[in-house]
Amino acid sequence: MAPFTDTKEIIRLTPVIKAYIFEAIEIEKSGLKVEYSMPEEMDFPEELQRAFEEDSDLKTAFEKLTPGRQKGYLLYFSGAKQSATRTSRIEKYKSRIFDGKGFHDCVCGQSKKMPSCDGSHKYI
Repeated sequence: MAPFTDTKEIIRLTPVIKAYIFEAIEIEKSGLKVEYSMPEEMDFPEELQRAFEEDSDLKTAFEKLTPGRQKGYLLYFSGAKQSATRTSRIEKYKSRIFDGKGFHDCVCGQSKKMPSCDGSHKYI
């Protein structure tokens, strides 16, 4: 479903929206859980593998992250063209990984959309 563009659309789709909400409530009540797994095609940069070899606690902390958070870091680390930049990025984000935070998670505590960062820290 695409984002709503005006209130008339919301009113027109009220039965569909309610059906989705009631379905979500029933799924929640039934206790169904989504099983997360890391996609096999995601490659770990050599620099991250080296960091894991040097610090097994970092590897453990990384493995405790949700697959989505792991993927966010892998995409960011792998996006750098130079090895030095990848290494620098890994060093910079180690503390966030140890804290169980994702790449886009709020760390200042000011976000109105926790756990994601909404940029509120820029207005402090």
